[in-house]
Amino acid sequence: MADMESTEQASHPPSDNKPKPVNGGHMTTQRREVAAQALKELWQELKLEKEPLIFASPMQRRVQLEHHPLLLDQLVANGKQRKKLVFGQLKSWERLSAPEYAQGIAATGEVSMLLKADMLRQADIGERGTIPAAPYSWVCYTFRNDWKALSVYFYDSDNSDSLTLTAIPNGRQDEWLAFLKQLDDLHDTIWRRTRRGSIEIIGGSDELAEVIRKSSFDDVVLHEETLEHVAAQRHIFDEEILKRYESLRVPRLRKVLLIGPPGTGKTTLLKAEGAFHATQGGLVYYVCAPPYNRNSSAWQHLTNTLHMAAESRIPTLVLVEDFEVFVSNPSEQLSVVNTLDGVATPDNPAGTLLLATSNDPERIDQRIRDRPGRIDALIEIGLVKDTELAIRFLKHFLGSAYREEEHAPVASQLLKQPGSHFREVCIAASMRALERGRTEVPGEDLLWAHEMILAGRVVAAEAERYTPAPAHKRGDYFGRKN
Repeated sequence: MADMESTEQASHPPSDNKPKPVNGGHMTTQRREVAAQALKELWQELKLEKEPLIFASPMQRRVQLEHHPLLLDQLVANGKQRKKLVFGQLKSWERLSAPEYAQGIAATGEVSMLLKADMLRQADIGERGTIPAAPYSWVCYTFRNDWKALSVYFYDSDNSDSLTLTAIPNGRQDEWLAFLKQLDDLHDTIWRRTRRGSIEIIGGSDELAEVIRKSSFDDVVLHEETLEHVAAQRHIFDEEILKRYESLRVPRLRKVLLIGPPGTGKTTLLKAEGAFHATQGGLVYYVCAPPYNRNSSAWQHLTNTLHMAAESRIPTLVLVEDFEVFVSNPSEQLSVVNTLDGVATPDNPAGTLLLATSNDPERIDQRIRDRPGRIDALIEIGLVKDTELAIRFLKHFLGSAYREEEHAPVASQLLKQPGSHFREVCIAASMRALERGRTEVPGEDLLWAHEMILAGRVVAAEAERYTPAPAHKRGDYFGRKN
């Protein structure tokens, strides 16, 4: 399951030695103070220019980029390929041994965790392509403008958090920040490259990603015009359309709602679109509604995902089932409206397509459902109403058992049912044929299964059969009356 926030925190403090007591043992020096003093002494020992400016370096994406060997090596390599000097360009770097006077701070070089290939999130068990996080270490940087900086990244047990202290020549702070921006941009490039083609589950089991990835349009049995209407929504990712949105100052987010009764194929179509988008190198998010006892709501999950899509700058498909569940909380209506088409609408330069389904569109407020811009397209995925489509369903679900002369005549008697009804008819008929020792599935078995399923629905709809009688009409123990 994809996390809503990326983290890089040490699960256990490193085995650095504790600072020694001072002032007769009545007060202990904070580890930050020890590290800062050690930086200053190391600066003087290396005879670096000017007096050092020592400060806490900002944590970037909760991953300390300026201590990650892979990023630093890549940044140095990029600089060698450039003919023009870039402000804050790194020339070289080296890892230093922890000074003795640092009292063991960042002496072991341990890493707090293993990261996914995107270098942003913690790796899971069984993960492939993992990368170690930045090690706790001491580093010396040499810049193209012939100045040096020092930095120490360590676990601050006094505050139970990781901390980076940096020492630079006073007056070089703008160049240092430009250097950090280059690292951040490089990290962005890696993140986007690894996320292309990925399918991430928000609020649900990661196993759903593999289900979506294995889906195909071969599983979708719908009218061609319906499939073409849905496929046309992908134009949001076309460069020309993105430019048109931009020229109109409209956020590049398109919202499409598939509506229809349960079992008509909306979910199958959703999964097929997800699999297709991933093969095209796009990013796919599938958003699940959280349990009611969670702190975050379904809408919060969705709006956070839309913002993540915008930040990715990758063509992103956001998949949502039962959209009415996400937008029906009255207390969140203002946020829903503002996010779908208002001041809070996230804008993805590469385009975002929200493809949602609803079995009950009447539960969606008309101000959302019927307002173009909040929902850009409503596409009906309805019941099977024509014989040609019914025959296609029989072919699909019977597979090699389908016989045109035997089964096509039956198709017209199965109309006005969802696609899932055809699936169950074919399965039940196949089971009946097997039970009776038949090698083929005759049309009469299809009709039998059809009638049995309909009869079951009628019985289930008779609520009075299953509603307990009022207490005054029921017998007492052993049938005795009160």
